[in-house]
Amino acid sequence: MPDATPTGNPLRDQISAEILRARSGAALPGLLLTALAFGALGQLGSIYAEADLAANAVASSHQVVNLAAAATLFASLFGALLVTSEFKSGSIGRSVLYAPGRGAVVGAKLLVAGGVGLVYGLVSVLCALGVGAAAFASKDVSLVLDGRTWQLAAVVVGVCALAGSWGAAIGFVVRNQLVAVIGLLMWGTVGQLLVLTQFPKVGRFLPDGAQLAALGDKLTFPNALDAPYGALVLVAWGAAAALLARGLFTRRDV
Repeated sequence: MPDATPTGNPLRDQISAEILRARSGAALPGLLLTALAFGALGQLGSIYAEADLAANAVASSHQVVNLAAAATLFASLFGALLVTSEFKSGSIGRSVLYAPGRGAVVGAKLLVAGGVGLVYGLVSVLCALGVGAAAFASKDVSLVLDGRTWQLAAVVVGVCALAGSWGAAIGFVVRNQLVAVIGLLMWGTVGQLLVLTQFPKVGRFLPDGAQLAALGDKLTFPNALDAPYGALVLVAWGAAAALLARGLFTRRDV
């Protein structure tokens, strides 16, 4: 794996090295393209399933942006892979050796994973707007770009950034790449749906319920918290995961 050129600032070098790792291999573009494909399928399905698109243009436009949040799963997977790939290859020991401290390793990986998640969010929102505009135009309707549309776009970008860091934190906790990936996939596709539908009073305080709340998606999850509280719960989960990752990584052997 390529190392960053030393700059005399160990923390900056650590972040630069993590950026190089993030850019290496096919994980970053591969997961991003998969996220865009899943998002586009959902957006097209939502638009073409609408019987009277002109009458429901505002709600449908907001739903198009909401569906860009599908990228959160893939952002979290990237974060987990960024961390667990080093445990799998054994290079995590080398990273610790050259880092100013174990806390710096955790911080740099969470920061870079969050940055990649932010990129995923931005690209997913732009793709959603492009796909939505084209699909709307095919039905002689214009995509609505109002204040709520841009608010939702900003929330999607934010939750994708949090998802990237969240995935990296999960990677530090679990360490095993296969377990981390399967766990995130199972929870992101089946687990969250089961909890949100069968135990909504619990699910509203879990990350997925909080994400729906932050997006203001009461249609999908009627028991969701109000948007500001959902955002606070998401941030709290992210902070707790980061602290747990740091605590475990500083105490365990590598």
